[in-house]
Amino acid sequence: MSKYNETILTNSGLDLASRAANGKTKFTITKATSTADDLTTMSESDLQKLTSLPNEIQTGSITNQDENIPNSNSVIGTEILFTNQGIDKGYSVNAVGLYAKEDGKDEEILYALNTAIEPEFMPDFADQVLLQFKITMYVIVGRTENVTVIIDPSGMASKDYVNTKITEIDVNDKIQDEGIAKKLQNKLVYTDNKSQGKNAITQVAEALGAAVYGFKTIDKDGNVTVIPPDSDSLVTLPGEWNSGDSDGDSDPDHPSAGVDIYPGSLANGEITERYCLWQGASDPTQITNVAFTQDVGTKMDKVGEGLTFLLYIQRTAINKGLKGDVVKIPFNYDPSNAVKDGYYTTTAPVPSYIKAKSFEVDKEQVITYNGIGENLTTIKNHESPGIGFTFKADKTMDIRPIQGFDNDGAADGITGYTYDVIVEVIATYSTQMAVQQLPATINFFTGLGNGDIALSGVSNFYENTASGIEVTRDISAKVHDVNAYTVNFNGDFPAYADVPMTFYIPKEYLIIGYKYPIPTDKLPLINTETEQPKNNAENKKTAFKTDTASSTEIYLRGLKNAYIEILSGKVNFTFVLVTGSWLYSGSPKRWGNTEYSMLLNKVTPY
Repeated sequence: MSKYNETILTNSGLDLASRAANGKTKFTITKATSTADDLTTMSESDLQKLTSLPNEIQTGSITNQDENIPNSNSVIGTEILFTNQGIDKGYSVNAVGLYAKEDGKDEEILYALNTAIEPEFMPDFADQVLLQFKITMYVIVGRTENVTVIIDPSGMASKDYVNTKITEIDVNDKIQDEGIAKKLQNKLVYTDNKSQGKNAITQVAEALGAAVYGFKTIDKDGNVTVIPPDSDSLVTLPGEWNSGDSDGDSDPDHPSAGVDIYPGSLANGEITERYCLWQGASDPTQITNVAFTQDVGTKMDKVGEGLTFLLYIQRTAINKGLKGDVVKIPFNYDPSNAVKDGYYTTTAPVPSYIKAKSFEVDKEQVITYNGIGENLTTIKNHESPGIGFTFKADKTMDIRPIQGFDNDGAADGITGYTYDVIVEVIATYSTQMAVQQLPATINFFTGLGNGDIALSGVSNFYENTASGIEVTRDISAKVHDVNAYTVNFNGDFPAYADVPMTFYIPKEYLIIGYKYPIPTDKLPLINTETEQPKNNAENKKTAFKTDTASSTEIYLRGLKNAYIEILSGKVNFTFVLVTGSWLYSGSPKRWGNTEYSMLLNKVTPY
């Protein structure tokens, strides 16, 4: 069977979608074409540069539009039909292109394309045998209300026509043939398993379809399984079809761990509408009470589908009963429980997701992070770490730590480790269909700026940002608040500050309202009004010049706003470097200070 890659937006398509997302234009998806040219030798970057599909063979009919993508107002599914009618020579459909026209312009642009992994073969029409090939291309369009799709109704029954004909059916009509009636009744016994809550017409249609044709199932790898009807026109379903919970959370590749479920792939953009409710670090020694930054409702009914928790392991070494080093270890979520060096492996989904309906007032929900952990080989005693969440009547939440351990069980003092789960972010979440991920060659922002930096092409909740965003600062900085030294900073940034040029913010942290800490531990966060000067020897360690040609040294004192705040369609970068150049007299002595605003240079996906 045929199989196609994910849809790729061309550079022109991405530009058009970005402007439509910002309400600056509207456009129409006009047509779809196909080619026999093998484009698999072209890189994704080269495909994005295409302005037309090479050597187009035929134009397909756009037969339907699906903009009802759950929880998404930026994705449209365009259903395209190709037939072999009029085809003189058979060919392989190696790529399909989708064209669009911007309002007020005559030029059609290649908006997006799909390339084939295993192409569909379109035979010629010499034998007058009609073959149809249908493909649905899901594309980012900015905002669906700014997009029109031209649907070709020729030879197709419209939805309105079908709906009208359905209303003309008398559901009370009796089937006169007792044999057919019996078979239908048998079928409806099956249909009840899959069609509860559907009307009688839908159930009969499903029953008839199954009786005549049986079923074909396609798994995630594209493997087809045929389930034919038996002699009584009954279709026997595999047992796993009737397993799982009623909400559809069961996923054989990602089994739930109690209330901790796997709702979809964050990497593929299936998780959306994440708003930060709290960030910090839960206390591993006692219950942490969390006050949310937004109203979650008296029944946790204002959080979308539920809550997601970002967390890590705090490992404490124990040597003959004495506590030693404390280190932070990231989780490695792996349903197959394969060890990963430097990580704590668990089979419980991480990040953790709990449905909103699971949070009853004063009822604790416990997650245990079972798994191979660090795969220590000298362990005698093992206990998996966990954590308990209790939603309170006052709309706060208690976080209760459940310590795990690996140790040798020695009677004269154990040696090993304790493991504590630390919660650092709580956010809302919802789910949607996967979205096209943007390549690292796309620039969300280039230039020099600080404060709110608008990002072009980013989806509302960063669903299309691949593994995350790469943020590059500039070497320069500008005077933000001057008390002493008025020159902008254009020299080599002092190594002592240990502030990297590039920050990588993983996708799991791209949560609206989250403040991602800028990684530096050399300089403190300070209050410039009350901070006392250090002695001269300490000051000299941080001395630097604002320009290589300058003879005046100033001193690094600390940082303000050392974070990048994630906002919808933009980031806030107000990172300030605080310096001092001389001491005021008086008691207590205070710095004469200059504050420098650091500048962003570029933001891209990675």
